[in-house]
Amino acid sequence: MVIILYIFTFTQFVIFNQYMLTIISGTNRNDSMTSKVALVVQQLAKDSDIDFSFIDLSKIKNDFIHSEQYSADSLPTWLKDLQRDQIIKADRFIIVSPEYNGSIPGYLKLFIDALSVHKLKESFGGKLSALIGVASGRAGNLRGLDHLSGILHHIGCNVIPGSLPISGIGEVVQEDGSLDKDTTESVQKLIDKLMKA
Repeated sequence: MVIILYIFTFTQFVIFNQYMLTIISGTNRNDSMTSKVALVVQQLAKDSDIDFSFIDLSKIKNDFIHSEQYSADSLPTWLKDLQRDQIIKADRFIIVSPEYNGSIPGYLKLFIDALSVHKLKESFGGKLSALIGVASGRAGNLRGLDHLSGILHHIGCNVIPGSLPISGIGEVVQEDGSLDKDTTESVQKLIDKLMKA
C-alpha cells in the first residue's frame, strides 16, 4: 500500500511539474473578492508543487491602454517582459473573473487585447485554460465565463469543460481570506483537472 501510494504521488508530481501554470486575477479593482479567490488558487497550486506564476491586474501599470495599443510597437517594455516570462512560458492558465454588468471586466479584455498584438500564437496557441467566475449573485458569472471562453477560443486557447462559477462570494470568502470547504475542494478539483489534461 505504501509503495502504491508513493508511485501515485510521484506520478502526480511528474504530471503537475511538466507544465507551467499562470494564474490571472482578472480585475483592476483593489482588494477585490476576485483577488482573494485567485490567492487561494495560488496557495493550492503551491501546495500541489505546481510551477506557477501569478498576475494580479490590480497590481500592473495601466499605461498600455491608449489609442495606439493595437500596435505591437506601442507595447511598453514591462508588458513585453511580462508576456515573455508569464504568458509565453506558460502551458496552462487559470483566469478568475468577476461579473461586471453581465460580462467580464473591460480591463481584462483590454489586457488580452494588448497581448494579442504581439506574439499571439506563442502566447495562447494550443494552450489550455480553466475559468473561475466570481459574483455576489446566484449565477457565479456564468454569462461572463461564456464570453471569456469565446474570446480565448478565438485567439487559439482552449478552455477545458467544467468552468467553476462561484456564487454568493461574500458568504464564500472567510474573514481570513480563505474559502469555505466545499468551494476550496471545487477549486482544487479544477486545478487537478487542468494540470492532468
